[in-house]
Amino acid sequence: MSELIHLSARILNTALLLEPGYACTAISGIANRLGVVALQDGDQLLNAQQMETRAAGYQAGRDRDRPYQVVEGAAILPVSGSLVHKSGNLRPFSGTTGYDGIIGRAADAFADPDVKGVLLDNDTPGGEVAGCFDTARSLRKMADESGKPLWAACWDMNCSAGMALASAANRRLITQTGIAGSIGVVMAHASYEKQLEAAGIKVTLIHSGAQKANGNPYQDLSADVLAQFQQSSDQLRLEFAELVSAHTGISVGAILEMEAATYRGQEAVDAGLADDVINGHEIVAHFVEHLSTQGRTITIGATMAEETLPAPQATEPASAPAAAVPDAAADKQAERTRIAGILSHPSAEGRGKLANHLALNTDLSVEAAAAVLAEAEQQRDSANMETALDSMMAGQDLEVGADTAGEGADAETDMVGQVMGAWKAATGAT
Repeated sequence: MSELIHLSARILNTALLLEPGYACTAISGIANRLGVVALQDGDQLLNAQQMETRAAGYQAGRDRDRPYQVVEGAAILPVSGSLVHKSGNLRPFSGTTGYDGIIGRAADAFADPDVKGVLLDNDTPGGEVAGCFDTARSLRKMADESGKPLWAACWDMNCSAGMALASAANRRLITQTGIAGSIGVVMAHASYEKQLEAAGIKVTLIHSGAQKANGNPYQDLSADVLAQFQQSSDQLRLEFAELVSAHTGISVGAILEMEAATYRGQEAVDAGLADDVINGHEIVAHFVEHLSTQGRTITIGATMAEETLPAPQATEPASAPAAAVPDAAADKQAERTRIAGILSHPSAEGRGKLANHLALNTDLSVEAAAAVLAEAEQQRDSANMETALDSMMAGQDLEVGADTAGEGADAETDMVGQVMGAWKAATGAT
């Protein structure tokens, strides 16, 4: 209410430097907000409907100032530079793009009646974790609810957080020199302990709470704190992989096995991270042509199916039984915790391939997998050993999953024996 009082004080009963015709139109545009029901314009008395018509008529034939470019129905949203949580700007600014700006522009574009589809023009190495996953999910939700296609173009970098956003698109294009991928997590810690010691400076941290000062720059990381940071990074990487998997159809295991690698051009297509290689200067024209046919593009993993159909109407997703949701969520969280526990276990160091196999292709508990890893000699000739191990594992019938569910410790012990037998046969260990 206070905002309306402030607005009326600035519009009514005060001198304005406005062209008279537009002054009448401007007041007509905000009349409903100020409670104005009639307006005297010279000898003409305008009622509420006439004022609304006059205000709308002023906008007819004029392009509004959009925070994105529109080319023949295609809204182009630049996503460039470092990605940050809250920049407070709609457009990329000073080498960064804010997730809030991306969502603001996308929401405007999907609601714009002149826009038939939205294209993310990505050239970013990634950025902050905060806000990234929410932005990716919101982009997919807006596209689904509007019935308008969302495409992403990697011209010429689409890595890490940028890959998370691109995964939300119905179709992903990449240039021949474009770089995509890096589905992983990086964390840096700088320790000035030795430098301060050499300079004769001693820093005393006074804190309440044993973990309050974890990661401070005045001390080297202890083994316990390093393990905590590693576990947190592994968990976040798993969630990243699950996000990309849900949007693209690539399995979580396949994404984790990429080990956060980057892929150029056709390599990205082969890996399933992009759908087609295209000349960057032809991306917009290609998208416009797609929109002109009202075609719909559906991503199923790396396989694209395209057909000419009217844009679908948004529908409400079917609701799962209320009692089933908590159980499914709990099971999913337990599985994620198990996988992360195996991959981050100290015994997995130097035995990454075996750890991945135990985490993703068996139902072994963290303790049982750790026992297998502890038995395994640290990989020295990893290429040869992993190839042999893969071959042996592929030929083993380990009977994991539902068939062994509920058999308790005996089943898990048997499974450990089978895995160890395969490993020893592959590596020649005794």
